[in-house]
Formats: sequence, structure tokens, C-alpha cells
Amino acid sequence: MLWAGRGSRPSRSWPPCRWKCPKTRRPSAKSWKLRMNPPYFIDANIPIYAAGTAHPLKDPAIRTLRLAAQRPESFLTSAEVLQELIHYYSSRNRWQLGYQVLHRFAAVVNGRIESVHPEDALRAAEMVGQLAGVSARDCFHAAVMRRVGTDRIVSADQNLDRIPWLQRSDPLNVALLVAQLP
Repeated sequence: MLWAGRGSRPSRSWPPCRWKCPKTRRPSAKSWKLRMNPPYFIDANIPIYAAGTAHPLKDPAIRTLRLAAQRPESFLTSAEVLQELIHYYSSRNRWQLGYQVLHRFAAVVNGRIESVHPEDALRAAEMVGQLAGVSARDCFHAAVMRRVGTDRIVSADQNLDRIPWLQRSDPLNVALLVAQLP
């Protein structure tokens, strides 16, 4: 993983890191609400592509995670994304890699991991019935995003475009993402 953050537990010997998270003070969970632009929610496919083999989305995903490490106040994720990473790697019998990905991603978004509340599950259940072609996991992400007051997500998942109020930033357009940050 090329986004190893300060305080990450995984070994520094695997894989070699080209950069580290800067030593920054993490904002409080509500401090971004004082700014004009809401933060971007980081979907699970971003760390998955960043840690994966050669793919057109690998470098853009790495750049997105670097940006999140440099501008932590502009990004967040949820515990459901961490659960998705656990499921993705354990179901493919690649848990050793998954453990590394999970802990390094958690270090990048340290202090910006939103919990999942019961009302998020209820809202997600409503969305599943209303939004054809959107997965239950994506509805969970959208429900958490609604609760915390953001409508922006960085994801390669084009099915998220079916959620009318959500603004998806494709990781291939990292330059556009940078331009939209405060």
C-alpha cells in the first residue's frame, strides 16, 4: 500500500511505501460542517484499487488517498466501508493483504470514520426499495452520508449515479476533485 499512514500497525517492509501521511492534527467529527463545502465520502473501491494489481484506476486511487492524507478535513468514510474491506478480502482468501489495506486505510482516515447508526439501516432499507440497481451496501453509504450532511462521494461505482441527490467523483478525474476542494 502506498498510502501508509502514521500510526499504522502493519509492517513497514510490506509493501515499500513511497510516501507517508503528514503529521497533521485531525479535525473533529463536526468541524467540517463549519466550512462551505461538505467532505467527500471515500468508497471501499478506492483502497481496493490502490492496493491492487495493475489497473487503470490504481494510480488515481493512490492519488485520491494521498490527497485524503494531505487534506483530512475534506474526506471521511464509515465503519461500513471498513466492513466491506474485511468482507472483500476475506471472501477471496486474501486476508493477509486485506489486513494491511484495512489498517493503512484506517490510518489515512483516522478520526474521520463515521459509525453506522440504527437510523442509517432504516434509511438504507427505504432506499433499497426505491433505487433500482443500487446495492444495499451503497444504500448504507448513502444513508450515512445523508445523516452527516454530505452529498459527495469518491467512487468508481457508476451505480451510485442512480442516487439523484448524490454527486459521485470518479477517481479517474482526480484533477477535478482537487479543483473542488477548498
